[in-house]
Amino acid sequence: MKNKVLPILIFLISFLPSVRAAIQLIEFGEFGSAAISAEIPDNNLSGLARNVNLVGQPINAPYDVTVSFRISGIGFGAINGDYYAYLKHFSADGSSTRLAILLNRLGRSNERNLGYFDNGMDVTLQDSATHDIHNYRLALHGSHNNPVNGGLTGIWQADGRNLDPSQVLDTSVRTTSLSQLGVGDPNGIWTFFVADTNAGGIGQLLEWKVTLQGVPEPGAVSLLTFGFVVLSALKRGAQARKISNN
Repeated sequence: MKNKVLPILIFLISFLPSVRAAIQLIEFGEFGSAAISAEIPDNNLSGLARNVNLVGQPINAPYDVTVSFRISGIGFGAINGDYYAYLKHFSADGSSTRLAILLNRLGRSNERNLGYFDNGMDVTLQDSATHDIHNYRLALHGSHNNPVNGGLTGIWQADGRNLDPSQVLDTSVRTTSLSQLGVGDPNGIWTFFVADTNAGGIGQLLEWKVTLQGVPEPGAVSLLTFGFVVLSALKRGAQARKISNN
């Protein structure tokens, strides 16, 4: 038994550094702006854009993309149903552009032309979240008619509806997720954009942050699992032989 187990243990130990690196979710890129209090132009599709030129990052594709941001009203404030926002990546060599729609007139439908009337949000968007942010009232309260208190919070999927803000509906097909940004070289220009699409009330962007997080490679993890399965089988076999000999 020892003669069989020892080579397997040596083999597994030789792979531990790569397995450890593969299992960990490594945040290899984080960027954005905090405490900026930038006014979002009212009823203006030119909106507000913030750009970051990311350089010197490893090409750890695929990777998860998480976006966090805070928007609040100035005075009466704009409503959440006014906002249209996206995150866009331009590759360093200029050969490709990738887009994820973060917000697109939250709550807007055939019945609610102006969307939800809640004011402000402090949210995180990631693909692993349970619900789409567009219908957050329905997800939270089981009804589109119940407002949230003190602004929207929580972790949500990005809106993903890549349509003109004047035409988007809750039933529109979602075609742009954050996963579409997590492929290829992360270096290049990242643009966070937000616009207020309707007149009445003014909002401000308080902060935004993008986090790029490496995804574990399945190969090394599978190899480690296989090794321990073999070891367990050898151990069970040895115990069975010991019992039969007794």
